[in-house]
Amino acid sequence: MLAVLLLPEFSELEAALGLGAARRLGLPAYTAAKGRKGTPGLAGSVWTPTYAFPAAPKPTALLIPGAKRPKRLAQDPAWLAFLEEVWEGLEAVFVGYNAHLFLAEAGRLPEEVAAGEEVAQDLVQMGYRVREEGFWKVDRVYTSHGGLALLRALEDWAQKAVVL
Repeated sequence: MLAVLLLPEFSELEAALGLGAARRLGLPAYTAAKGRKGTPGLAGSVWTPTYAFPAAPKPTALLIPGAKRPKRLAQDPAWLAFLEEVWEGLEAVFVGYNAHLFLAEAGRLPEEVAAGEEVAQDLVQMGYRVREEGFWKVDRVYTSHGGLALLRALEDWAQKAVVL
């Protein structure tokens, strides 16, 4: 089961790629957020999460799309509690274009990551090693440049091509 974490002002593209890939792979998928009210996306749409944190089923994979200010949310106890609750049961965590900052602030980002230019400098200043690959896997965490690189990471995990 894939959970797509909807941070406020999340990337609709990355969330939709994850949900579409899950459907093509035959995996159940849902969206989750702190509450069930509408969550605004970067492009201006508003999505209603399938579940609020307390009611969300335990996922086997978690996709965190990029967002406008992801680092700030890792200081909110509700977001951290959800991450803590699901972390040990996760086979894979997929990190969108700047969601690295959320996981870094939460203390869950591996030392070596793939990241696009817009977030790479921040990560280097924080002591992370940044690779140029579109995605990079360390343990269960797939970091990426976001966008279609996130789709390639999902394919790598599933060991199957995803045709959208």
